[in-house]
Amino acid sequence: MIKLIYHKPGTAPASLQVEGSMETMPPVINLIRYDETTYEEISCGDAASAIGQLDRRKMNWINVEGLHDTENVRILASHFGLNPLMIEDIVTTQRPKIEETDKGIFLITTMIYRDTEQSLGVEVEQLSMFFNKNTVLTFQSENRKDPFTGVRKRLAQHGTLIRKSAADFLAYALLDNAIDHFFPVLEMIGTESETLEENLIRNPTKAALKDLFQNKRVLLEMRRIAWPLREVIGHLLRDDSGFVKESTRMFLKDCNDHVTQAIDISESFRDLTAGLMDIYHSSLSFRTNEIMRVLTLVSTFFIPLTFLAGVYGMNFNTEKPCNMPELNWAYGYPAFWLVVLLTAGGMLLFFRGKKWL
Repeated sequence: MIKLIYHKPGTAPASLQVEGSMETMPPVINLIRYDETTYEEISCGDAASAIGQLDRRKMNWINVEGLHDTENVRILASHFGLNPLMIEDIVTTQRPKIEETDKGIFLITTMIYRDTEQSLGVEVEQLSMFFNKNTVLTFQSENRKDPFTGVRKRLAQHGTLIRKSAADFLAYALLDNAIDHFFPVLEMIGTESETLEENLIRNPTKAALKDLFQNKRVLLEMRRIAWPLREVIGHLLRDDSGFVKESTRMFLKDCNDHVTQAIDISESFRDLTAGLMDIYHSSLSFRTNEIMRVLTLVSTFFIPLTFLAGVYGMNFNTEKPCNMPELNWAYGYPAFWLVVLLTAGGMLLFFRGKKWL
């Protein structure tokens, strides 16, 4: 489901008073401190507590899940030198973007991942991130799900590359994790498209059309996310501020390849969805034509039969010489049905000879 968080029209710039579908649950703030030999995960009650427990000798990752409490967001972001407009971008819906400051790099992206509780369901969530030499600060717009479980497990394992690397590598890992969630969604759309293709050929129903439009909406949302995200990664690859190490650029190139691959697959699926729409209309037209053909043939069969029944149902006076003598025949009724059956049989043979049946 796509949600928008926005300013009420007329609100002053950099205001944190927002409208829309914000999470109403209390925010969850976690701090992970680690280096090559140690790992600590700390639950913080508020922003001040998280700031007070930062360790300059280690790598720090502060993750805020839920942005309902904008004061905590403001305190954390201001501590790391983010200006009021950047803080505004954190709490409102934005397209993926990147900005550099003297104290680090600030970027926004959007995550999309499968919602296993719904058929063809996806979740769309904004991720705001700031990182410098030894700290990564992330803001998730919701706190109902944690898409970074895999990154946390790698951080908790001793001897992993992420434990030996600086904060820029953690930022890369979070971005790569967000991109990796594209592919289960694309796989879901691909599987559903194959099923839809079979269903649309056999039975083009309104339910199938609804699923088709749902796929189209998801693909449009992925396009809205992936294209500017590739620009963000390209900016990181060209960064000369010193916050992105040369050793991390190799991994960012792989990340860029994954985004490009996701874009290519989604574009292919968009073309496939357009083709399925044509199949739906063609199948619907074919089905309508079949129905009309049957109804036309039935009507054609009954035209001469109705004519015969109408003529012999007029009950003329048979005593007059110009009236119908057949009405007095002993076998007039069987003769009538014989003519009807011969007429219908002759028409049936004629239609089959023309391959209309």
